Amino acid sequence: MDTNYYQDWAIEIAKNFKNELPILGLGLCEESGEVARILKRHCRKDRELDKSEAEETTNSMKDELGDVLYFVTFIAAKFNLSLDELMSGNMQKLEKRMCDGTLLDR
Repeated sequence: MDTNYYQDWAIEIAKNFKNELPILGLGLCEESGEVARILKRHCRKDRELDKSEAEETTNSMKDELGDVLYFVTFIAAKFNLSLDELMSGNMQKLEKRMCDGTLLDR
């Protein structure tokens, strides 16, 4: 899927929000917490997940990461940033940290 198309779609969906930035910021926090909850439960398992549990975890993560992407997309648009800009800038930042040897020090 094209990132610009997704960003335009996300903006269209969110046009009805009042006080957009606080709601979007809190939505991002909430959905990030859902991702953390799935990770916590996945990591705390004392045994291997069976196939249906693994599929359920993967599907839940897919849904929650999609929600995180939505909120990131819309917040970025509010600051006139495209997803392409975010991805490119993040790659540059992480590559610099890798070259500096500081990627895992944070």
